[in-house]
Amino acid sequence: MGLSEERSWGIWEAVRPVGAGNPESVPLWQTVSLPHCYNALDAVDPAVNYYQGPGWYRKTLTIENPYPNGRTLLHFEGAGQKSTVYIHTQKVGEHVGGYDEWTVDITEAVEQFKKTEAYETQFKGKIPVSIRVDNSRDLEMIPSDLSDFNLYGGIYRHLNLKYVPQTALEKVFVSPTVDADGKQGLLQIRGRLLTQSNSSNFDVETQLYDPSGKLLLRQTPVVRSLEGSLDFGKLTVKKPELWSPDHPALYRLVTIVKSNGQIFKEESLFGFRLVEFKDNGPFLLNGKRLLLRGTHRHEDHAAVGAAMTDAQILQEMTMMKEMGVNFIRLGHYQQSRRVLEACDSLGILVWEEIPWCRGGLGGEIYQQQGKRMLTNMIEQHYNHPSIIIWGLGNENDWPGDFPNSTRRKSEHLCLNCIYFPTNWIPVEKQPYDVVTFVKILLMCIHPLSGLVGIVECIQIIKRPRQRK
Repeated sequence: MGLSEERSWGIWEAVRPVGAGNPESVPLWQTVSLPHCYNALDAVDPAVNYYQGPGWYRKTLTIENPYPNGRTLLHFEGAGQKSTVYIHTQKVGEHVGGYDEWTVDITEAVEQFKKTEAYETQFKGKIPVSIRVDNSRDLEMIPSDLSDFNLYGGIYRHLNLKYVPQTALEKVFVSPTVDADGKQGLLQIRGRLLTQSNSSNFDVETQLYDPSGKLLLRQTPVVRSLEGSLDFGKLTVKKPELWSPDHPALYRLVTIVKSNGQIFKEESLFGFRLVEFKDNGPFLLNGKRLLLRGTHRHEDHAAVGAAMTDAQILQEMTMMKEMGVNFIRLGHYQQSRRVLEACDSLGILVWEEIPWCRGGLGGEIYQQQGKRMLTNMIEQHYNHPSIIIWGLGNENDWPGDFPNSTRRKSEHLCLNCIYFPTNWIPVEKQPYDVVTFVKILLMCIHPLSGLVGIVECIQIIKRPRQRK
């Protein structure tokens, strides 16, 4: 891994044949293990400004895909904040966004490089992979630099080299529903192929296992094409075990694609549960009232920054569960799949959101990234039974952004106001009573907004109801 203050430092410096110790070997490289965050120390030090700029990672790989005409992929679980991927000097992919997962297909680039002289002589039969990541300040990027959390740099979540057959699934979407009595579950299964050119001449088999691992159902559905996806049929489950914080029952669906003698297998964990948000009423899970007791989490840790290990993540989530948490808000961004897996298995309900925070509405580039991040978040974490709320972001509705808004000044400072429908009630229709007082106190969890909210609540109680 190497850092470069110069934006002009490019891919050639990563691959050119320079001996160790040579004065041209600049910047200096250091050996690291992935996941890795190059702000592991400076970003958690309040006495210094942390580095925001490019960082380079390089490695030579032996790549031999065992599947004839298969695809070779680099799957990123998270890298901050903008990334560019090269095979030797050829750019093969790029991504903007430090928290969503993404994949680069390197199949053709690898095959082309294997035909070059450098493959045999300089790199001794291996493939040079170089990755540039950059957490520089950028007015056109989400999250905004106005956000009150660090924008870490590095490949700080797992990076996977994947071999898949010619016909493979990019995603499997599992939609479980259960009737009001909890006596019958219905499972709708959809999928999306990795490459649309392979959308024929394949068979699909689905296998459903209960929480104890027992095979419940197996079927070979007739695949139907839908808009943007494939329908793999429905499965009916009688008396399903319902997922809850006290009983996090997880079912397992195995989806198998067979084509040209090759087999692709995808496993998906999910849960049956019934979620209800009553208007002006309690939250109900599986027909029973549940008091949500929760906390808030950022994905970073001392000495590693954003590159938390799987063990650290599991330890942290387990500690939360042991202290009585049954609900967590993952702020302000999509977090590692290990976090969601822990919430599924431990029984912690989740509110997850994209990092649209304090940046206002932004321009076209900014808005398009927000839409991509929202789509990616929902698709990537679609099957997790722990998630009950998807969030757009927070702290965005500042005075002046919406000139026609009739909300009071203090409400602009409240966190997460876009999620609470009562916040959008016009002022003249809001009852100035103890109910409003309690609502504002519950919303104002930030120290600053909480102070303003308390003052506002005192004023509400003292003054009579006003109308325009």
